[in-house]
Amino acid sequence: MKPVDADRAPEDSRGSERLRRLLTMLPESADDALDDLRRAVSACLGSEVTVEVDPGDRPGTGQRVHTGRVAVSWTVECPRVSDELCALIGQACTWTTLALDRADAVRAVDDAAEETVIVTEVVERLLSVHDVDQLLLSIATRTLGLLDADICGVLLREGDEVAMRSCVGHRVIDTSRLRMRRGQGVAGLVFETGRPAKVDHYVEDQTISRDFVGLAEREQTESALAVPLALPGEFLGVLEVWRRRPSVFTDQDVRRMVTLANFATIALRSARLHDEQVRANANLEKAHAALKHQVGVLGRTAELQHALLTTVLDGGGLPALARRVATQLGCQVGIYDGAGTPLAAHGGRALPDRLPPRAGKGRAFRRAAGLPPAARFQPVHADGDEVGWVCLLPTEDSEHAGEEMLDAVVGQVAMACSLSLLRERAASRARHQALSEVLWDLVQGAPEHRTAARARAQQMGVCLGARMRVLHGHLDNVEELAVRHGWETSRTDRLRRDVVRALRDREEGPRLALAGLRGDLVVAVAEALDPAAVKSLVQHIVDAVRREVPDLRSSWGVSRAHDEVDALPAAFNEAQTALSASHRLGGDHISLYEELGVVRLLLGSGSDPDLQTFIDDVTGPLVAYDRENDGALVRTLRAFFDADCSQRVAAEKLFVHHKTLRYRLERIKQLTGLDLSRHDDRMRADVALRLLQLNSDGA
Repeated sequence: MKPVDADRAPEDSRGSERLRRLLTMLPESADDALDDLRRAVSACLGSEVTVEVDPGDRPGTGQRVHTGRVAVSWTVECPRVSDELCALIGQACTWTTLALDRADAVRAVDDAAEETVIVTEVVERLLSVHDVDQLLLSIATRTLGLLDADICGVLLREGDEVAMRSCVGHRVIDTSRLRMRRGQGVAGLVFETGRPAKVDHYVEDQTISRDFVGLAEREQTESALAVPLALPGEFLGVLEVWRRRPSVFTDQDVRRMVTLANFATIALRSARLHDEQVRANANLEKAHAALKHQVGVLGRTAELQHALLTTVLDGGGLPALARRVATQLGCQVGIYDGAGTPLAAHGGRALPDRLPPRAGKGRAFRRAAGLPPAARFQPVHADGDEVGWVCLLPTEDSEHAGEEMLDAVVGQVAMACSLSLLRERAASRARHQALSEVLWDLVQGAPEHRTAARARAQQMGVCLGARMRVLHGHLDNVEELAVRHGWETSRTDRLRRDVVRALRDREEGPRLALAGLRGDLVVAVAEALDPAAVKSLVQHIVDAVRREVPDLRSSWGVSRAHDEVDALPAAFNEAQTALSASHRLGGDHISLYEELGVVRLLLGSGSDPDLQTFIDDVTGPLVAYDRENDGALVRTLRAFFDADCSQRVAAEKLFVHHKTLRYRLERIKQLTGLDLSRHDDRMRADVALRLLQLNSDGA
């Protein structure tokens, strides 16, 4: 500021006084202070002056006083001003600067108060919302208004991306579907750095990626501002606003949005916790209800289970079990064996008379059985075998029980049936074990053991008075099958038991009086059948076993018919000999002792070749006939063989007519069953005659 020329005329003293009086006053506003300053200085100088606020360092025209934030200038035509007046004008400028600062401070306080009210209102509304989706929409809406923006979106983190979860003000649907990775767009930049980011000219800005420039052009956005939604150690997402008009987001905008984002983050976290709490409470209520229901079901099923077990222990059997369940639940109950045949039923007539094969295999089975989808099936097991099925058919009276109750009940009925069948099987197994001991005592025991065994058989209701045959079998390849298929010991033992069961439980044809098993050896006592019938019996047993295990091979030997129980040891020896022939000769693996012929002599033991039995079988009827009728059948048969089986030559040797010889040969066939036209029968008869002759010579 230049010094005032002393030669100039002095200023208006009244104006100076007015200026001094101004310094003692408190202006109403900054505008009033500026206006008072301009009038007071103009009065002092007698000329109009210009008052500027924050003029900076730009040079002015004419004379000028610049103090603080205020500058006063006037034209050069104005008389020069004294230094005293210049100092006074500088003081007035300082006074005005204080007034301006005071006004700015008041305005800042008012703005802060207003912003506090707005932010408080927004925060209260945000914190009052507990639904996450509604909260996100509220955040976007409040931010849009607070930042005077055109579009606002909330993007939440999903792994390595942030995805738009709520958006307002957009025109293009793709905006509401935005997904950004780190470094993509403004939100991606915030995601990468964790700090606020803004652009003033989105399309032209080179500091952000160009991934979404096309979308920005369609939305006609000009500027954007994004801030993080984050908690210590946790990045939740990004809050972003866009403006379609040319504008610059100020530091105050950034500060406001950061403040709002912080509260929004807290609200979002609170809403998520609230949702988790609500879900936890709902799950807890559901769990409580389910547990209460389950306890009720368990109570009822426990009561029913106790009743079923009591029925089993009392020996009520399967009909009593079906009646108990049907009566207690008001449903229909059917119990079937493994073949689908009904064993017990109660509660109505809607149950099938017979189950289709492969019971309980879903919709196809239910359609085949003609039953509704509500029907329930459960297999019944005993000793590891599937022995039957339980069918439970709900009715209108049983609807109150509930599906869980019915599901539990059908399993309990199946268990009770298993226990009942196991009890019956245990009793049956004990009986069969006792009968097996009787059998082995009869065929291999000492005389006193045979006598006791016969008495026990009579006590157990086994009749042994008729003519009997002994069946002796061997399971040839059980161990081979076990190795090939990887069977456990229990599986092979069950296979052996199935063979014995097939012997005992035959529903057609003659039944076996006794049957037993030792290892792979099977022994049974059957009524005396003719050779064809006994072969059919054994073949039926073999076929039944092969249906269960197609690869199983077995060999069988059958003794002759015997009248006395005391002859069973001999019959067992005969069956052993026939079994040995079955092993060695092959064929159909079924050999009858009486059909072995000379072979049985070769297979017999050295100490007991069974010669006399063999002789008696062939020559006994002929010797008896000759003795009673003074006949010559034995001599005729010998002559026939000596004549090389020529009837003419034999008749000549015996000095009889050839018709007489033919009659005698036919009579021999009737008495012995030998067909002398067959080589085997000729050989049997020839050997028997020679042994008869040897025994006669020895005697």
